[in-house]
Amino acid sequence: MLSGILLLLAGGCDREGGYYVADPNPDYPFLQDLGEFRVVSAEEQAAAFNGDNEFVAYDATLLEADDAGRPGVWYGGLGAPEDPSYYGGATFTFAGTGGSVCVVVDPELVFWNQAQSPSATTSEYLYVDNTADDGDIDLDVGLSAYYTGSPGVEMGNFELVYTDGGGVDHTLSYSQCAQAGSQSFSGAHSGRSTVEYCTVNTSGLEGVQLTGVLNTFLLPLTDGVVHYAAGVFEGSCTGLVAAPKGIDECFLSREAGGARDISEEEQSEDYCSDPDNAWNEACLEDVFCSTTKKLNAYCEDHFEDDDAPCVDNGVHPPADDAEVDPGATGP
Repeated sequence: MLSGILLLLAGGCDREGGYYVADPNPDYPFLQDLGEFRVVSAEEQAAAFNGDNEFVAYDATLLEADDAGRPGVWYGGLGAPEDPSYYGGATFTFAGTGGSVCVVVDPELVFWNQAQSPSATTSEYLYVDNTADDGDIDLDVGLSAYYTGSPGVEMGNFELVYTDGGGVDHTLSYSQCAQAGSQSFSGAHSGRSTVEYCTVNTSGLEGVQLTGVLNTFLLPLTDGVVHYAAGVFEGSCTGLVAAPKGIDECFLSREAGGARDISEEEQSEDYCSDPDNAWNEACLEDVFCSTTKKLNAYCEDHFEDDDAPCVDNGVHPPADDAEVDPGATGP
């Protein structure tokens, strides 16, 4: 009897799960040391906002290194290790300013809610997000002197062990990157393709080196490389972008691979709104971040494209003048 049950169970386990393990890419090492970043000053930040009050992170002045070779905003990509059991990621350093700084990382591409709704077609999406093009990077920051890893060689953290007089070990965290979750618990992370950021108080640490840690948590299945944008900005995170918007997916834009290489014509509103034109990362993010354009309309035109950002779930947006059938959205 037992042998029969085991045979039945064995017959149902015919996959190794290799599809979910990305292949290494020699152009994108899984461990990287990015060197030192400069802290983007308040003046540089103000100059990077365009006429629509949008922060243009890929502006050449922010990407260019200063006289000390330090970039302001960094665009990069992390690949997969040969051995999936290895931890991957990148590290960078920056000097404390004596005040607050905001450290930000945005992994590709965008993520939206899976809700189905016949109305509110901008905020409640009728097309499912293609999760295969999403990556996830977890952020941490602390004093370089407390970092336990070796930049470019092995990932680490800011946890040290203290042994008390009774011989009991206690793990102490020296991380200075506090991210609160939905229940206000510290130590949270944002999740797939969602921006992470934290305010770091460098009072009394002017000129002292701190280390930023970008831990690879998830690689996109489409190409096995998680592209991202990262930077350190003068001031607190709450004051970086005016409320109520704050820091979101649209702050460090064009982080997807190749998005910044798209021609100006292919980034234009006329191009993106033409259903006959192929989708691209720049158009997707533009529509996603817009308060007036409808992502569902864009998805309706492009869900059949290769590597499209949207997956058809059989529910299509009704025409603006159509009467909505509540049963049309399914369960």
